[in-house]
Amino acid sequence: MSCAKTKNVQKSLTEKAGVCRENGYLLSSVKIGTGAFSKVYLGYATPDKICQNYKLATDLRTKNHNMVAIKIIPVSEAPPAFSRKFLNREICALNATYKHPCVIQLYETFRSSGHFYLVLELASHGDLLEYVNAVSSCRGNPGLDEDDARIIFKQIISAVAHCHNNHIVHRDLKCENILLDGQGFVKLTDFGFANKNTDKSALMSTFCGSVAYTAPEILLARKYNGEQAELWSLGVILFAMVTGKLPFHESQPHKLLQRIRHDGIHFHHPVSPGCEDLIRKLLQWRPSARLNLGQMAAHPWISTATPFVYNMLHGYTSQGKTYCQGKKANESRGDTGTTPVWTLPHRRKTCDIPNCFPEFGSHRHTACSVTGKNVRQHERDAERNAEMNTQRLGVKPQSSLHLRSAHQSDNPNRLFMSRPRPPSDPQPFHKPTKHTGSSGNLRQSRKIISRFHTQS
Repeated sequence: MSCAKTKNVQKSLTEKAGVCRENGYLLSSVKIGTGAFSKVYLGYATPDKICQNYKLATDLRTKNHNMVAIKIIPVSEAPPAFSRKFLNREICALNATYKHPCVIQLYETFRSSGHFYLVLELASHGDLLEYVNAVSSCRGNPGLDEDDARIIFKQIISAVAHCHNNHIVHRDLKCENILLDGQGFVKLTDFGFANKNTDKSALMSTFCGSVAYTAPEILLARKYNGEQAELWSLGVILFAMVTGKLPFHESQPHKLLQRIRHDGIHFHHPVSPGCEDLIRKLLQWRPSARLNLGQMAAHPWISTATPFVYNMLHGYTSQGKTYCQGKKANESRGDTGTTPVWTLPHRRKTCDIPNCFPEFGSHRHTACSVTGKNVRQHERDAERNAEMNTQRLGVKPQSSLHLRSAHQSDNPNRLFMSRPRPPSDPQPFHKPTKHTGSSGNLRQSRKIISRFHTQS
């Protein structure tokens, strides 16, 4: 990058930081996502802003940070149709689906003469695509364990049901649009194609979404029921989670239709009969033949209790000391390789987020200043609120994730080699970063997991 261009970028970022500061946020230079017409930066909510904004105060009260994601859309670079149509739809959909632990939260919007600003909840643990690829690489087998997939899928069902109950159809459900946060909840995001659907029997006609997750009636350019089309997308997501592959991997819509119609569903890796039955009942050609969300939640595979996995995933909170002490005891005896790595809790390493504003460092626990309680009481409240949210959902949050593997290009266990999208589809603002890898990635992943347990 030339010196002049670097100065222009710095000047532009300084101007954006000034606008954010005027509105109560501190904008950092850490870019955490890039979309077709937007960039997302890490930001910090000031104590005064948290006191003034009800959404910030109620949401950050259960978290141990004051960080937010600030999505910035330049007015001049974005097409008028995007600013007029898709951006407004995203804002309306996020406002309609507010206050659900599995849907990304929109705290505030504001604009300057040249940019739109969306202040969003920060989900710092990557997306579901990265998680499936990382676990597949670590296990040596594609896909997640079914108990792990069940915990995640229950939360996805809850998020989609919340959207439908509030008359919102997402229309772009896929692994990349399901984020993971530090508290163990999934976060449905990227509502750019969402639409309001007050009449359940009304049909839609817009072709949108990612081809690999798109229902056949949309690929045929027919009018479709938005909620029924999303049931197909949920089936593709579940198939991808448990097998590490897409059921129909074609980038061209007409070829994908041929595969769906003539080839059918083939499971390249064994799954349980209950899981296979659920997937087949979701990936039905006729929209009316697919299981609805209520039937899906009552399916035996979904309603199966998983107490062992629940304890395993919460090993870093309620049982973390016992687990880590046992791990260290085994290492002291030289017994480090007897337990298969895929039976261990997986935890994604969060990215190192620098404190770009040192003068603001003393206010990192801003939620405490709102409630007037000390840090210990705040942490107890956060744990209690998280537990209440979990009980209300009827699911167990997946609080342990692990670092994404960098081995993408030649790893047979990767979920996607490419992600086909319609040309007009805005990219999700939490876009996965691609890296090149080597044959030692599995050993490196094991070292990272081992190092985490040792430090704990």
